[in-house]
Amino acid sequence: MRMHKPPHPGEILKKDVLPELGLTVGEFAAHLGVSRPHLSNLLNQRAGITAEMDLKISEALGQLPGLWIRMQATYDLWQAEQAPRQHVAPLRKAA
Repeated sequence: MRMHKPPHPGEILKKDVLPELGLTVGEFAAHLGVSRPHLSNLLNQRAGITAEMDLKISEALGQLPGLWIRMQATYDLWQAEQAPRQHVAPLRKAA
């Protein structure tokens, strides 16, 4: 189990990427071709990165695809590890 909570990708976009680029939420949303409320939900951690959004952000930032969705998967897995759940016993090979 991971000890530290990984950041939500929206948090990184909001706190690091947008200020570095000098863009508002509305400007970034327009550039990506998404609605401002849709991007706002992502930046405020009320929504996650989809494969389509990963491609849009990666293209806009000149990155290889996959970075943002992997960050989302890491965040989601950490969240799931923190939640109470019924553990599943490992399967055993038949003799």
